[in-house]
Amino acid sequence: MAEGFAGGFFGGEETRQPLGPMALAHGVAHFFERIDFTREPRELYVVEAIALDFREIDADTDDHPRCFAAASQVPERRESNTRRVGQISIVPINAKDVAVLERLALCIEERFLFTCVVERTLRIPSTALNGVRKQMFFNTLVARVAAAPAVDGFRLAITDFDLYKTSHQFIFGDASEEQRVAVVSTHRLRSEFYGERGDTNQLFQRTLKESVHDLGHVFGLKHCFNARCAMYYSNSIYDTDNKLSHFCEICEKRVRANR
Repeated sequence: MAEGFAGGFFGGEETRQPLGPMALAHGVAHFFERIDFTREPRELYVVEAIALDFREIDADTDDHPRCFAAASQVPERRESNTRRVGQISIVPINAKDVAVLERLALCIEERFLFTCVVERTLRIPSTALNGVRKQMFFNTLVARVAAAPAVDGFRLAITDFDLYKTSHQFIFGDASEEQRVAVVSTHRLRSEFYGERGDTNQLFQRTLKESVHDLGHVFGLKHCFNARCAMYYSNSIYDTDNKLSHFCEICEKRVRANR
């Protein structure tokens, strides 16, 4: 019986007859409820169901239409609502050295593999500072940057204003993942703040490290326990000087997965 079934299934009329020129889809058409495989857009799903179902074939083959009908119910593909962004915009707050920002953009491109451009300067008056603390509230600056017109993508604001948050007396920078905005303050990154001689290269390296750190937050990264990783939290300027401007291997994999 099994030999006869195989012969009929593969297109032969009798046992041991060579395979006929009949297509496989037509050879099994009688198992289905008027399904034309040659015109069925999801035939691959049903063919897979055939292979799975025939592993447990027995003398009673009347149950094939039911299992194939269930297998053919493939959910429609839905387009993702996630917006694709392929650019990081550096937004200078008030006057900044364009040449330094262009150099910073090249370094960020290397680390994130995104196009990085320097946008037009955003003017924020000193009246926006907290009158008592003489500092800029982080959320105030984020709101100003997010409201400014720019190309769709991530934004990195560079400011000289000293920043603070409700839970921190000062911060080197921070990020809003929801607004896709990172902010870095150079106020406490300057060696002059600590009574030392000015060092432009040191300032650039510190700014780069904090920029990579805060952009990492925009990409969904959390703080890292590796003191050499850019995502390590800087409690002081010494932590910033000690860490690298690159992600560790683990954070690198995570930022690639979150792109």
